[in-house]
Amino acid sequence: MITWGCVGNSHDASLAVFSYDDLVWAGLAKDFSGIPNDPHLNKELLDYAIEHWGYPSYIVWYERPFLKSMRQLWAGQGWLFKENNIEQYFKDRGIPNPNIMYTQHHYSHAAYAYYTQPHDDCAVICLDSIGEFETLTIWRGKNNKLKKIYSQGYPHSPGLFYSAMTQRLGLVPQRDEYMVAGMGEGYDPEHFRNLLMTDIIKKMPTYGDPRWLFRENLHRGCNWLRPEIQTDLALGKLAAATQSVFEDAVQGLSLWAKMYTGSKNLALAGGGALNRRAVELVRPYWNEVHVPKNPGDPGSCIGAVLAKSKQRTNIDKVWYK
Repeated sequence: MITWGCVGNSHDASLAVFSYDDLVWAGLAKDFSGIPNDPHLNKELLDYAIEHWGYPSYIVWYERPFLKSMRQLWAGQGWLFKENNIEQYFKDRGIPNPNIMYTQHHYSHAAYAYYTQPHDDCAVICLDSIGEFETLTIWRGKNNKLKKIYSQGYPHSPGLFYSAMTQRLGLVPQRDEYMVAGMGEGYDPEHFRNLLMTDIIKKMPTYGDPRWLFRENLHRGCNWLRPEIQTDLALGKLAAATQSVFEDAVQGLSLWAKMYTGSKNLALAGGGALNRRAVELVRPYWNEVHVPKNPGDPGSCIGAVLAKSKQRTNIDKVWYK
């Protein structure tokens, strides 16, 4: 029996192939189409999977389309359920009568992080932009099960904060976030920190309270923030402040998770897990910190299936690239 785990119809589409409960392959759409951050499962990717393993008996989609549509409506984007019709999405791509199961966005993230590391008792932090209504979740994995212990909702989003600041710095959001830390290298992070704390951030996470709250909805960016900040020097200082605030927030979340779960190990998922500097700063507090390859949405093609199977999985040498 072949099962596909799938991410798509948003950004960074990906597909994982399972033979029964065994993961045999995973790949990103962009590696087949050549389109950066390719949002859709393309013909080349699907043909590769079908040629090698055949059509799937089941497809597990990484999020719940109806909940996503409800959040889009609440956010003022309109009723987009027709665009979120995943059964039609696969039929349009030549997959007849797809047998689709769904899991929640953050559960896919958490399952990917937890079931790809070796420890039974492990805290999990998912740092995301938006998944249905959730943006930040903390879990405890124990006895091979995941229990959600904290959930933060839209629009208070760590991922949207970092993407909005990426755009404000003149970069491309959902693509150039990795450049922000380097852009701020050598600049004073305190110069614009008070600006961020006054104009954007309402509350930072601490060991006593994991809430990370924002004064503004950053879903559509923050180019309104001090438009006079334009020189390379000023933008470098703003990038340094952005990275510094993000690092402090991740440390606060890490400390809260450690105190609340009592776990000695941590796994991270969501796009925020790609921030290596923030990850390195929390390593001393844990015996081991696990960040699986492609921890953002692409990894959820694997995580969606693991959320159903609860099967520990080795992802070494599985990804196409």
